[in-house]
Amino acid sequence: MELASSDRDIRRRALSVAGDGDRTRAEGVKLAVQYGERVALIGPNGAGKTTLLRLIAGQLAPTSGQVRPGASIRLGVMAQEQDTLDPARTVLETALRERPMSETDARGFLHYFLFAGDTVFRKVGNCSLGERSRLQLALLVLRGCNLLLLDEPLNHLDVDGREHFEAALDAYDGTVIAVSHDRAFLRHFAQHIVEVRDGWVRIIEGGDDDAL
Repeated sequence: MELASSDRDIRRRALSVAGDGDRTRAEGVKLAVQYGERVALIGPNGAGKTTLLRLIAGQLAPTSGQVRPGASIRLGVMAQEQDTLDPARTVLETALRERPMSETDARGFLHYFLFAGDTVFRKVGNCSLGERSRLQLALLVLRGCNLLLLDEPLNHLDVDGREHFEAALDAYDGTVIAVSHDRAFLRHFAQHIVEVRDGWVRIIEGGDDDAL
């Protein structure tokens, strides 16, 4: 599996992953991801989607084969539990702590993530789940992450929160690999679909509504 940091030809390598009790969770995976692409991982619960994310993140080693990130890849993982955020800080303080800049620049940046007007002064602990998700996304961008791994990013968000998160994600021009069961999100988001099922991984080039 190779992850490109820019548009170029890259080789594809197979890998396999063993699960509990040495049962193969995925075998012969061949996946090449180019900069800026949106890739969705789909499949039933327990099929191995999160395992693939952990492989890409370097949190798990493949039984065979390699995961080879591009030289300039900066990986960002969005935590579902959102416990990386300090509830006592405001949205603005959180952004300024991540990267030193003027308040004007910080507010302009946060506007891209739909924090407008006085919402930047809201305490993180008083933010909705959707707002905290968007703030996490903003912080990853501030860190210079050009590859985002999202595991069920829309979980627990209401309709309004989902729409705002999708709008913020659309403004991000890096690469995104996301696990999701949300069909509406996948139809809008996915350029390529990777289906994980029964120990096999199927690459569906260009996306396919019938696969969702």
